[in-house]
Amino acid sequence: MKNKIILIIKLLSAAVLSLIWFILVQGEYEMITKPELQNDFPIIKGAAAVYFLGFILLAIGAIVVFLLFSIKRNNSSKV
Repeated sequence: MKNKIILIIKLLSAAVLSLIWFILVQGEYEMITKPELQNDFPIIKGAAAVYFLGFILLAIGAIVVFLLFSIKRNNSSKV
């Protein structure tokens, strides 16, 4: 039972992070295609805002891949 709860938590967190990743990709696309939006980022302005958002996207993507890999590894060890 505990393993199923952990599996559900991992899947839900991967789904939520994937949704956040998708929304941030859309925001980065808008910042690249409309350069005036780069100045709307409150702390970092200009091209650095795009690079910062890209780094955040890379980190979220790595977390999602790690979650999915750990789910696959745990399920294959039980078979």
